[in-house]
Amino acid sequence: MTDPDAAGDPDADRARWNGRYRDREPSFAPHPLLDRIADVAGELPAGPVLELACGPSGSALALAAGGRDVTAVDVSDVALEQLRAEAERRGLGARITCVRADACEALETVEAGGAGWACVLSTLFWDPGAFAAAADAVTPGGVLAWEALRLPGGAAPHPYRIPHGTLAERLPAGFTVLEQQATETTTGVLARRAP
Repeated sequence: MTDPDAAGDPDADRARWNGRYRDREPSFAPHPLLDRIADVAGELPAGPVLELACGPSGSALALAAGGRDVTAVDVSDVALEQLRAEAERRGLGARITCVRADACEALETVEAGGAGWACVLSTLFWDPGAFAAAADAVTPGGVLAWEALRLPGGAAPHPYRIPHGTLAERLPAGFTVLEQQATETTTGVLARRAP
């Protein structure tokens, strides 16, 4: 997730997130969106998973424990070190590759090593360019699972919050919406790319 006060300054963004993760103990609980993928999308095609703006991700750990190779991308060195250490403690270090980068930049440089990512997962993050690039990176038959902060109805536009339904509207041709979710604070979509 990007800090609106640090927009345009990657060093300030990194420092803010490093401070946030340094000051709290990670839970390493998988995000509920991961369960929704299994419940709604079923089996993913073969291939690796990309998680953007991951923080100290319990989802990356759960996917790796299930046999997936995961590339976890975050701007925070601290979050990635927490994730890396927990992955090693669980014997999953070989399955998780941690990449310190802005999510938008990562999509330009991180490769799936084949046809694309079986799943691209992102939670509590919004950037329209990253969303479009993530959708393009999903392999045929793969799933895009995205959750962003929700802009309440009637609220003034905000660069990091979007109205419910925006994610589905911005999907490129060739994706089928499997599910949309909304809470008071978040909006999400699960979508499958045509095989």
